[in-house]
Amino acid sequence: MSTAEIATVDLCDQIRLRLQDERGRNPRETKRSALRLALMSAIRDGVFKPGDRLPPEAELAQRLQLAPGTVQNALGQLQDLGLIIRRRGDGTRVADAEPMGPSVWHFRFRVISTQRPLRLTSARIEVLRSNETGPWTEHLGEGPYIVLRRRLSGDGIGIGAEMYLPGDLINIDTIELSELEGVNLRVHLEALLGQRAQRPSTQVAIKTLAPRQAALFEMTPGASVFHVTARTNLNDGRPFYHQDIYAPGDQLTLEF
Repeated sequence: MSTAEIATVDLCDQIRLRLQDERGRNPRETKRSALRLALMSAIRDGVFKPGDRLPPEAELAQRLQLAPGTVQNALGQLQDLGLIIRRRGDGTRVADAEPMGPSVWHFRFRVISTQRPLRLTSARIEVLRSNETGPWTEHLGEGPYIVLRRRLSGDGIGIGAEMYLPGDLINIDTIELSELEGVNLRVHLEALLGQRAQRPSTQVAIKTLAPRQAALFEMTPGASVFHVTARTNLNDGRPFYHQDIYAPGDQLTLEF
């Protein structure tokens, strides 16, 4: 066996162990979600570094005893996040300087210390129902609302995000939470609804982080943050979401 073949086997073994840990943590999650989160943790922990090539899809499927479609779907979701690059003839590599562009948000963050695009490698999500009115009411109309609250992190930087959806837009009870972790949430919801987002509206302000948001997102109260408000509609004209994003202004720059 060649050195390259041995290295590939070792990487597959590491992914397999992380996959087992992930499925042990949440036996209900799909194989696709377990693989996606296992690969995200491997990228986050430096098992795969920027520019590294992942094992071929067919080999991953065989070694991990997964259907080829499961592997392809998991890799596609990581590509949507900007964490990997898939090119015909070159295989799949961990992204180095790929911008996290419009496919993720309508803007992108860049890390000041490295001048590289921010790569989000961890996401925790909780789902709530709310009748509370707020800035989102102007766009979505009266509640109730579905609230998708996320704590995102990557490159040692934490970001908070709250997405408000009309309460009757989707049946959130039918969705396993792990399906929403570590995905491009907008793309995932578009697939569930069979519609695309359109007419994006984005506003940015520099604010002092309020105690409520600091507690919710485990950030520093009183810190200077980018407060990004993004709104979209569906292609049939219905309001899609209102999203508030909080990102540390001393660690990131914001680009459109």
